[in-house]
Amino acid sequence: MRLPRQHERTQACRPTEAGRQATSSRRARRGTRGLTVAALAAALTLGTASVPAHAAPPAEAERVHQLSSSAAEKAIDAAESQKGTPYSWGGSRPGGFDCSGLVQWSFKQAGVSLPRIAHDQVRSGTRVSYANARRGDLLYWTDSGGYAYHVAIYLGRGRMIDAPRSGDRVRERDVTRYNLAGAVRL
Repeated sequence: MRLPRQHERTQACRPTEAGRQATSSRRARRGTRGLTVAALAAALTLGTASVPAHAAPPAEAERVHQLSSSAAEKAIDAAESQKGTPYSWGGSRPGGFDCSGLVQWSFKQAGVSLPRIAHDQVRSGTRVSYANARRGDLLYWTDSGGYAYHVAIYLGRGRMIDAPRSGDRVRERDVTRYNLAGAVRL
């Protein structure tokens, strides 16, 4: 009798806490889950502990990019040039976009490389509250498990540009606050 492989017994990698990627039980047993940025920094400063080679990098501390306002404006201009483009699931180029494809393409026009998937894009910057969002920040929506399923570019004054859903087109609209998780500053 063959036993199933470990990866076939685990569920898909979805976050268990907001902003945190799920880990396999084997990785959790190694102790990486308990490392915090502060504890890691203190241990390194004091020289009292060694950092395991498999330890995850600090979550938010290394993601601050501080995108220039001119780059953010170029990304917004690129997104606005695509108004009216039909929504296309998995679309990532003029002719058809989904939400994350529009964001990725728009920022690429400004010289900024972003991952393809909304959840990964959210993890590419520093999370800020919607109240502190600035023009050019990414807005994101999450499900009950904290997984980011939609992303848009914030235009300021309660407006955003996105590729909303099948049957719709890239357009500017009011920020929908239903399930809005916050913003990400690149």
